[in-house]
Amino acid sequence: MATALISPYVPAGDETKMDDAVALLRETGYPISKSTLERQCRQRGVTLTKRGRANYASWSDLLIVHAAWVDSRDDIP
Repeated sequence: MATALISPYVPAGDETKMDDAVALLRETGYPISKSTLERQCRQRGVTLTKRGRANYASWSDLLIVHAAWVDSRDDIP
């Protein structure tokens, strides 16, 4: 069985499945839902690529979107 390589150190072509990204971002202590992450991507102009039923996006872009989302939240001290 093949597994997807998910690493922040992968250069161009670092597309990551949204479900995998949500699981990894949960480990940061600032979990985000898949729908919120996808909405934030659309608002910030991040390209989402649909393959089958799953959306993919650049891991680098997702890290930036997540950081901006965390910074914008008022409920985090």
